[in-house]
Amino acid sequence: MSLLYRVRDTVRTTRDALTADRGKLDAPGSSDLRTVWASGALAAGVSWLAVLVLGVMAWALSPASDVGWQQVIGVSSAAWLLGHGAAVHVESVSFSIVPLGVWLGAAAAAAYLLSHVLVRHDDALRRLLPRFLGGYAAVLAAAAAISLSGPARPTLAGLLCALSAPVVGQLVAVHRETGAIADRLPTWAVRAWRPAGWGLGLLLGLAALLVIGAFGVRWPTVSSVHDAVGVGGAGALVLVLGQLLFVPNLLLWALAVVAGPGFEVAVGSTVSLTGSSPGLVPMVPILGLVPPEGQYSSWLWLAVLLPVAVGVVVGRQVGRQWARLARWQDKVLTAATAVTAVSVAVGALTWLGSGSAGGSRLAHVGSDPVAVAAAVLAELSVGVGAWLLVDAVRQRWVR
Repeated sequence: MSLLYRVRDTVRTTRDALTADRGKLDAPGSSDLRTVWASGALAAGVSWLAVLVLGVMAWALSPASDVGWQQVIGVSSAAWLLGHGAAVHVESVSFSIVPLGVWLGAAAAAAYLLSHVLVRHDDALRRLLPRFLGGYAAVLAAAAAISLSGPARPTLAGLLCALSAPVVGQLVAVHRETGAIADRLPTWAVRAWRPAGWGLGLLLGLAALLVIGAFGVRWPTVSSVHDAVGVGGAGALVLVLGQLLFVPNLLLWALAVVAGPGFEVAVGSTVSLTGSSPGLVPMVPILGLVPPEGQYSSWLWLAVLLPVAVGVVVGRQVGRQWARLARWQDKVLTAATAVTAVSVAVGALTWLGSGSAGGSRLAHVGSDPVAVAAAVLAELSVGVGAWLLVDAVRQRWVR
């Protein structure tokens, strides 16, 4: 197996070298780095334009509105900054809950455009990445300036946090196109990526099944709230699109329920495996998925075994990354890195997808990121540890 890994690494190195040579041949103007700035600005402009179009559509389809178009552009720009993680203030009210659909779309756009930059330019990463991020930051600054025409005001700390989406996109693109990140990590850490991907994907898959089930059970409530809002025609389409941007938030809240900590839709409310006490839910159709008041059977706590089962899958994937006779210390390090990476990713996304959605009872909506990350870490560790123990006993028995 070690020989196979050596051959695979050699093939990857050769492929990367050929890709770099092709970039030199196909990019006669690679010394001109102005296109890198433009690519960063374009990556930001794509998602900004999408949010602006959504905001203008909502304004145009509200004939009773007396808001000027300047304020609409300002509010839409502030909403785009919020989607990047920048908290905004409207007078004394703070909004910090991030529509993760915007954040993930922005990170994907940055990764896609930077990938094309890396293929067509042979300059060192230390020259390309700051320029790409500079172009992106310039658009963020422009959006912040334009948002001043509306009532929302982004914070300085929030603008720095807004760079998280392009930075994550850069990391993805650099890893995919150059492998530079993997070259600087020990082997046991590199081999943790695939198991971590399996773990995060399966956890989100479980959450998606829970959300889909909630749609099936709570659809009458969701549709009745939608009718009560009184938006029809094209306005209903805008309302649906706006709510779709928060679907990733719902997945993380559902995962928080399965993991144990649960979430809240208002201060003082709780939705967990113990029961549901949502209180007065805002008139948002998608929040009709929140279960009604009630206490649940203690048997429902068996749901935490689902993340443990995901941990078993992660442990199995760790075993596949190493030869059968590999050192057990390397396997343990790979497993620990994988479960830590998953818990950190879940905690970071939960932190972005939870926060203030207004004043008073909406001062905090979502989950506690530290509690969710700790629960995921513990449950995955139990599953991974169980698999590695069984695998070690089986190998010793075979000998």
